[in-house]
Amino acid sequence: MENITVVFDVVIAFTSLWVLSKLVGYGGVIGDSLAKVGYGIVFIGFSQIVETIGLVLFDSNIFDVHFINRSLLIIGFIFVSWGFKNLMGEK
Repeated sequence: MENITVVFDVVIAFTSLWVLSKLVGYGGVIGDSLAKVGYGIVFIGFSQIVETIGLVLFDSNIFDVHFINRSLLIIGFIFVSWGFKNLMGEK
C-alpha cells in the first residue's frame, strides 16, 4: 500500500507543477492572480509528498511531519485565496 501512496503523491506533485505551467505566463492583473493560485496549488500538492516522504521513507516523528504538512497546506491555501482575492479586484 505504501508504494501506491508514493505513486499517487508523485502524480499529485507533478500535476500541480503542470497546473502551474498552464497558469503562469499571462500578463496583467489576471495573470498575476492566476500565478498566485498556481503557486498555492504547488504548495498544496507538494505538502502531500512531503508527508509521505517523512512518514514512509525517513520514519520521522509523526508530529513533526504533520506540522510541516499542515504548514505547507496553510501557505498553499493563503496563496490560492490571495490569488482569487486579486482576481475579484479586492485589495
